Amino acid sequence: MNLTEKVNPRIFRFKNQQFYGEEVGIYLIVLSNKLILFDLPIYTKELEDYLSLFRKPIIAFLSHGPCGIPDGKIWQNRMKIKIFMHKSDKDNQWLKINPDVVYRKPSSLEDNLMIILTPGHTPGSICFLDQKSKILFSGDTIAGTEDGEIRDFFTDSQASGDLNQRFQSCRKLLAYDFESILPFHYGMIKKAAKARLSDFLEKYS
Repeated sequence: MNLTEKVNPRIFRFKNQQFYGEEVGIYLIVLSNKLILFDLPIYTKELEDYLSLFRKPIIAFLSHGPCGIPDGKIWQNRMKIKIFMHKSDKDNQWLKINPDVVYRKPSSLEDNLMIILTPGHTPGSICFLDQKSKILFSGDTIAGTEDGEIRDFFTDSQASGDLNQRFQSCRKLLAYDFESILPFHYGMIKKAAKARLSDFLEKYS
């Protein structure tokens, strides 16, 4: 069974991931010495066996507090996945797990990976930047449309959180170098993503 689709040689998107009945984007980054998950996939034995084949330790970063459900505890117990979350979301009402590491300051990681704090949707929302691949994993900070544009969170009836703060976080992202955005919700923005984000923000400047 093919459980993932390849984005590039080291990045994979899990297939058939559901969050409250909607298909979402949850990603695997394969490094030489570990696996990194950006948000947690739904647990299945097939997926556990698949990740075990890599024979590498696994860590996971939550894009925001609610993404620790529903299967975070299962992954923690069965595969000892170490789960990281920003301190500002530790009291999120939807969080159903205890993260292993609650950090205060986002930082650069190995292999050209970087955590960027982007409050707005929640106080502890983060994006994850693969500087090598020029790919931004945006969680709920940015969502895409089916035709590869930025989904307008100002007019989206499902948008939540502090929209002005979310806008400012998106403006901060323009200081970074990326070509694609892989969001949690809706479509991927595969090409010219930074320019598309800049054009979207310009409408509200």
